[in-house]
Amino acid sequence: MLTKSDLNQIGIVIDSKLDTRLKPIKKDLRYVKKTVDIIVKNYDEADVKLESRVRKIEQHLALE
Repeated sequence: MLTKSDLNQIGIVIDSKLDTRLKPIKKDLRYVKKTVDIIVKNYDEADVKLESRVRKIEQHLALE
């Protein structure tokens, strides 16, 4: 039967193995997150600019 100490040591070994295998995945995930943040920022800025243009057109045509 395994003791608590044995189980802790097994856990440490498993954690170290997983950490090594997860490093590239974590790196890729950070890259994807940065890319998504940039895309969202661009769309937000474009949306604000478009809203401003539409507002000006509506005012000019007295549609408000």
